[in-house]
Amino acid sequence: MTSNAARSLLARHCLPSATTRSITPSLTSHALPSLSSNFFGAPSSLSRRDMATGTRGARGHGWLKKYRAGLGGRHLQGRWHFRDVNELNEVNDLVFQMNESLSNKEDTTTVSIPTEAYLDLSVDNDSPRRVTIELASAALPKTTENFRLLCQEKGESGIGYESTLVYKIEKTVGLCLGDVVSNDGTGGRCHPDFGTYATPYSFEDEGFLISHTGPGIVSMMSPGVHRNDSRFLITTTGAPQLDGRFVAFGRVKEGMDVITDIATGVFTKRGRPTVEIKVVGCGIL
Repeated sequence: MTSNAARSLLARHCLPSATTRSITPSLTSHALPSLSSNFFGAPSSLSRRDMATGTRGARGHGWLKKYRAGLGGRHLQGRWHFRDVNELNEVNDLVFQMNESLSNKEDTTTVSIPTEAYLDLSVDNDSPRRVTIELASAALPKTTENFRLLCQEKGESGIGYESTLVYKIEKTVGLCLGDVVSNDGTGGRCHPDFGTYATPYSFEDEGFLISHTGPGIVSMMSPGVHRNDSRFLITTTGAPQLDGRFVAFGRVKEGMDVITDIATGVFTKRGRPTVEIKVVGCGIL
């Protein structure tokens, strides 16, 4: 292509000709809308970002200021980070202190309600070690009664905790056990005394009075709202994400070293223990 042809092609597409120069002002002012206004005369959104909260990079920078102020990273901020653990522990103590109203030694006519249960855990057929659990029987009578009845049931009925396994170990949450149906966490059922015609294998959430503030909290593992059965867990660390989801009803009184040894000493594959951890004995005290 010659230089003259190239020059004329460039002028045709980039430089307005004399005829174009003469009609451009009229087209611009009467026919074509400008970038600063639309067809209706209102200011166009092409000249600014149509975002009420600014650009994406401008949002969420509050966490960075809090991080620099020593309030933790973004994953630690929010309702979990700003909760007062000491205050929640005091509330937990008050819930368990309600059990004092159940042990009336002067009144011999009434039957005292048990407030403690035990589990004898055996790892790989070793000698069993006992874990004593304090129950919030006064504050959560239905949940604790279901747990006590399952501890008292023996192997004949097939719905007791005896001979069940610890089927999963979440090292950052706790030990999962209590599946009286399939022993692998896929099933579970409450005691027959608590099942109804509509829900024969589960019962409703009784209340979220106890918080998962640290290790040793015993809590129901419900697959959904008002679907508590027999499965439960024992925490090995604080689990605030479980507050309001799982009904906590007890805490480990003695034998927390047993839970810690199992959580840290048993090798797992995707949470499943590689050795058999069995409840060889259970009951109430």
